[in-house]
Amino acid sequence: MFRILTIWAILFTSGLFSSAVFAADEASTPSPDSESQYYVSDDLGVILRSGPTNRYRVIGKITAGTPITILQSDTANESSEVRVANGDSGWIRSEYITVQPTVQAKYQQLITENQQLKQKVAELTQEIADKGNVIQLNDKLQQEVSQLENEAATLRQQAALQKDRFHKDVFYAGAIVLLFGMFLSWILSRFSQKKRHRSGWR
Repeated sequence: MFRILTIWAILFTSGLFSSAVFAADEASTPSPDSESQYYVSDDLGVILRSGPTNRYRVIGKITAGTPITILQSDTANESSEVRVANGDSGWIRSEYITVQPTVQAKYQQLITENQQLKQKVAELTQEIADKGNVIQLNDKLQQEVSQLENEAATLRQQAALQKDRFHKDVFYAGAIVLLFGMFLSWILSRFSQKKRHRSGWR
């Protein structure tokens, strides 16, 4: 009876251990999820095959850090069917799949972000330069407006002086004409008187 219980305990323990190992394998293998982003691990690259085992032919290679999408998983052969961004699909070992971005993937992401930041800095620099040009143009226009206002004030002053001079010239001309007329009238009157005196002596 004791032997039977011992054998039963050993078998039960073995079953629990096998279940735990299987559960651990299931946990380590990423489940297919089209919404999640997966990556090829940081090896030089993995072989892409047409089927889940090594018996299938090689159809390509995926370099490390390549983003992939898991289409389905074969836990028995520890393989997964994946698709890359260009549309190619095939089977690779599940152990080469990771849910964390690899060093190379992070490096590529940093390069992309760096290029985007450089472009943004260039745009901001151009925007600042454009604003500086607008400010300079505004200052130049204000200086030109001030200069035109000064010229307009000078022209108004000159026009007022010319108007006053014209009025004075008209006044002086009228006075001269009046005096000349009076002088001419006086000469004519004197001439008429002399003529009457001469006619009276005869």
